[in-house]
Amino acid sequence: MKGIMLKDLYENFYIKKNLASYIFGALIIGLAAFFIDTSYAFILYTMLLTIVFGSATLEASYEQDEKANFYKLQFTFPMTKAEIVVSKYLLALICTGISLLIAMIYALASVYLRHLVTLTEALTVWGLSICVSLVFTSVVYIFYFLLGKKIGTIIYVAAAAILGGMYGSSTVFIGIESYTSMDMAARLWFLLPASLAVFVLSCLLSIQIYKKKYS
Repeated sequence: MKGIMLKDLYENFYIKKNLASYIFGALIIGLAAFFIDTSYAFILYTMLLTIVFGSATLEASYEQDEKANFYKLQFTFPMTKAEIVVSKYLLALICTGISLLIAMIYALASVYLRHLVTLTEALTVWGLSICVSLVFTSVVYIFYFLLGKKIGTIIYVAAAAILGGMYGSSTVFIGIESYTSMDMAARLWFLLPASLAVFVLSCLLSIQIYKKKYS
């Protein structure tokens, strides 16, 4: 599995066009987060960091695999189809973890340097971003394994747009305070294990899809 993960990392960060996409996305989010000092923007960019960069690795690797028919070659490796899928999910977890670390730094800066939110509010939003990123990755990965790179990417973009729309409308109709309230902090005790369970179920379902697709 380590070899598959290293291959995917190579395809994501060594191929110039893919690396350029990551750098461009990071610059856009970073500059916007730096210049827009509002609680609304803080919540949006904290979640956006983990969603976009945590689940993007499969898109580039799947594109290269389809172009080179690499899936035929990797079946000759001493590993099962289940291990191939698990390696993709493990890499997603690693990238999500790195994104969460960056988001935590941004959250702490928003508390102690920019004074946009309190520490409790920042940690609540950060915890919520864990849940959202895990569920988002779970859904998108299933469609990638089921329908391939082209349609999977369309669903990835559409799902991100829908999430953005839901966030915008919820702040209007429910209020931005709902994301930082003590009620939301309490709900995280349920949402965190639930989102992790969804991620595990997604992995198991993707394994079955992958086995059937290439049986």
